[in-house]
Amino acid sequence: MLIAGAGIVVAVAVAVLVIYMIMTPDQVEVRYGTIVRDPIDGHVWEDNTQTAWVDPGEAGNYKVEYIDQLSPEHEQQLAELQAQEAAEQEAVGESTGMEAIEAAVPSDLMQDLQTLESNIHTMGQDVISGLELANQIAETKSALISTYNQIAEFPVIPEAQHYKDQTLTALNKYIQACDIALEMIASGDFSRQLEAQALMDEATAILQSLIPSY
Repeated sequence: MLIAGAGIVVAVAVAVLVIYMIMTPDQVEVRYGTIVRDPIDGHVWEDNTQTAWVDPGEAGNYKVEYIDQLSPEHEQQLAELQAQEAAEQEAVGESTGMEAIEAAVPSDLMQDLQTLESNIHTMGQDVISGLELANQIAETKSALISTYNQIAEFPVIPEAQHYKDQTLTALNKYIQACDIALEMIASGDFSRQLEAQALMDEATAILQSLIPSY
């Protein structure tokens, strides 16, 4: 009788399990919680995760969140690396080439440019002493070409390339204005005065816009 009773209990348990399996859809095992780890070597400091069986459609709601925590040794290594990178960045910032560009445009050349602009502005209005003025403009052009070549050879970081290009553009416009001025003096035809003046104005505006960057 006892054996028969035990058999009935087992049969009922199996039946209940079968009914549950039939009525419950397939489930998947998921893991969720947090893991504290060292992101450099993957060492796990704390594993606060657990598992559960859930419906497949709900599996996406369960995730493991990783929390980074460096070891003292790795914290020191990271601090040293950051300090090295900061020092390298500072060194690059101090050698962008902008100082060299600024130094390559001496004050006496700027004075010559002001004189050139004044001469071009008055061309055709006054009697021009051709030879003297031509020599003066030719000297200014020579200084401009020399400065242009020096700046063109200066290496700069990519961030400063725009300012270098703009400086070269301005100097090239000054050189073109000199060429036009010399042609006007040689021909006695000052009809291109406005063209030369426009080039001077454009070049001056470019340099003035770059002064804060220098």
